[in-house]
Amino acid sequence: MSIQVAILKILASHVSGRATLDSLKHDLAILSSSGEDWHARIKRLASRVPELDIFSNGYVLRDAEGWEITAAGREFLRALEAVTQDNLPPEPLAEAAIREEGKLIVVGHRFRNRARLQRNPEPSASVRRRPFREPR
Repeated sequence: MSIQVAILKILASHVSGRATLDSLKHDLAILSSSGEDWHARIKRLASRVPELDIFSNGYVLRDAEGWEITAAGREFLRALEAVTQDNLPPEPLAEAAIREEGKLIVVGHRFRNRARLQRNPEPSASVRRRPFREPR
């Protein structure tokens, strides 16, 4: 996970674009434990800019009160997140390959005349079967 891309996203999520260092640490801790989707997204975005330096590029300013995303930082993040082929989530090709065409799956339907296991494979002549009746 690129910490710098995550910092840009966190600062951009604040209305003022500013956050204290403690607030940034707290937000990073929450997002880092939020699951694989977040990690995959940040990793995808960071792979597009491997040599990113948010401070030397002027995307983030630091002062005694905290960190602030600049207009250039917001524009950079907007361009980075623009939908292109390389940042779309991968399609589940394995699932499509496994699925068979034309297979019917019935869910939630009960059959009244289910095949029952018989102890004796050949029923005797004295056993009579009841005909199927439609429910009323």
